[in-house]
Amino acid sequence: MNDVLKELEEREKEAREMRRQGADWSYINSLPPRVRAAVVLFIESGDLRLCQKLSGLDLEDFIEVLRKANVWVT
Repeated sequence: MNDVLKELEEREKEAREMRRQGADWSYINSLPPRVRAAVVLFIESGDLRLCQKLSGLDLEDFIEVLRKANVWVT
């Protein structure tokens, strides 16, 4: 069980790094504060539904913002 948890933790760490490295930070910083905070939280957590709800945008619109920000979404 411990090995499984370590593997999941490692995969999440890799996904977070991919989201951070590919992100267009100048675009992200130009977003309205609420949307910007949601995008940054998504980059760190990967929790799409939570961040979409916090952004105040529809799911499709939030995904479009992530796409424009070059944030990797699985």
